Amino acid sequence: IGRMDLETVRGKNAHAKLINDFEEGRLDILVGTQMVTKGLDFEKVGVVGVLSADQLLQFPDFRAGERAFQLMLQVSGRAGRKHKQGKVVIQAFNTASPVIREVLANDYAGFFTREMAERQEFKYPPYYRLIRITLRHKKPQTLNGGASIFENALKSKLGEWAIGPAIPYVGRVRGYYLLDFLIKLPRDAKKIRYAKEVAQQAIGGMQQTPGYSGVRVNVDVDPY
Repeated sequence: IGRMDLETVRGKNAHAKLINDFEEGRLDILVGTQMVTKGLDFEKVGVVGVLSADQLLQFPDFRAGERAFQLMLQVSGRAGRKHKQGKVVIQAFNTASPVIREVLANDYAGFFTREMAERQEFKYPPYYRLIRITLRHKKPQTLNGGASIFENALKSKLGEWAIGPAIPYVGRVRGYYLLDFLIKLPRDAKKIRYAKEVAQQAIGGMQQTPGYSGVRVNVDVDPY
């Protein structure tokens, strides 16, 4: 049994050796992270398994379903190459998930139709534009205080367009705690320009408040 992840392929030639061992039959089973799906074509693979497929759908990202659908179809394509029929096993707790059902049915059209309807309903791209604003500071208390000031200023002008604060999937980077805000906007140049101005004013107001000048801010328009 071989294992493929960032830890096991770190050494020189480790990745190539692992692939070669599996291809040549010195390994019967290859267990790995998502990197197993990336561009590998093994002729003798007869069974491919996806474990805890539900976890792919639990990322705090509106594209989680799209990524899960792509990944499961991609890994499914690793079985039955070279005109040999293979088997794909998907393990999940919620087998009624629309995404999993669409993967099992190989239903691209059904997935696309449902996904686009949900994005339109919940105001996500391609129907709306997004501005992600990330606040960071080494002290969580200072970050939370600054976020509260920023939130009040932002939502007083933008109302329901502004969402947050929320802890991102990776909530701490290089000693800095992070909080995200998201602004959802109709695809209208004037409204986008107005939202940017409001955000800059809210940032300035927060950083000019005593005790919060050290809160760092990153503004990312159309982050996806």
